[in-house]
Amino acid sequence: MPSSRRTRVARSVIRIVIVTAAVAAGIPAAHAEPFQIRNQHPFVQLFGLPAPLAARLPAPGAGEASAAVSWVNFAVVQGNGNNDRATLDGEVVETRVRVDRAVAPRVAVHAELAYRSLGGGTLDPFIDDFHDVLGLPTGSRPQLPHDRLLIAYARHDLTLVDVHDDRAGFSDLPIAIGWQWLASSQGAVAAWLTVKLPTGQPDELTGSGAADAAASIAAQRDLGSRWQLFGQANVAWLGRGDVLRELQHDVVGSALAGVTWHAWRELDLTAQVDANTAVFDAGLEAMDGEAVLLTLGASYRTHGAWRFEFAISEDVQIDASPDVVFAFGLRHGF
Repeated sequence: MPSSRRTRVARSVIRIVIVTAAVAAGIPAAHAEPFQIRNQHPFVQLFGLPAPLAARLPAPGAGEASAAVSWVNFAVVQGNGNNDRATLDGEVVETRVRVDRAVAPRVAVHAELAYRSLGGGTLDPFIDDFHDVLGLPTGSRPQLPHDRLLIAYARHDLTLVDVHDDRAGFSDLPIAIGWQWLASSQGAVAAWLTVKLPTGQPDELTGSGAADAAASIAAQRDLGSRWQLFGQANVAWLGRGDVLRELQHDVVGSALAGVTWHAWRELDLTAQVDANTAVFDAGLEAMDGEAVLLTLGASYRTHGAWRFEFAISEDVQIDASPDVVFAFGLRHGF
């Protein structure tokens, strides 16, 4: 897809989400919650693009704890006439623990701790078969060996990144404070300010090496007794870190929108779209970080306040983000 068209697609998705949030701001909203999905591009995930945040904050004295495991596979090779070339081939398993806690009426804090493991993985043969069965595009996969780790980027024939051995460690630490702007039995809107602290290691691809800040609006709304709509719009200001520093943008926009259907008793089905503008000006689609993702999944709520989630995310813009993400989640209120 040409760069200009991809930019228009990403901007259109962001506009839709902003309109969704604005509509929800004037209407009582429901209890739909997005999946904890983000752009897991091996470089984009180092920066402070906010994860999905709650539109309805916990009641005073209450909170929610959650854990999510993302199993990420990416495989792309790209080059251009300027002797720029990128190979992103590998797999990431990320375990992320999140806590939301009310600290005052209409005010809550949010914190995340993530551990990432980067390697060659085991999913390549399965994903090849999955694409064949569904008739999905295979992209660069036929050119790459199975279950190998190689993250390499050369600009004008100068190698800037070359990672071929396994890496693991704790990621940068996001902390956010939220304010309940509107809330009723049928809807909610919250404003959030997030600061990402540089606790990870750029050399291990677990952090950017700089602090980032972001402002977010999250909203949800009832569409009847069985349907809910949710959305979130973000603007992130990125500090100058140690990963592709000269190519990095200072401001990045991102957004998500989705719909949840209460299919049967405690079972919910959700479709979600996430998008973000480019993080880098690298001259290659695979490296710029601009992406649109589609996620489909289900969640099951128990009477004991537990919530189990499973989702699959695919890249709408081929090669712009990881090919597939399998997400497993667990939440519990307290």
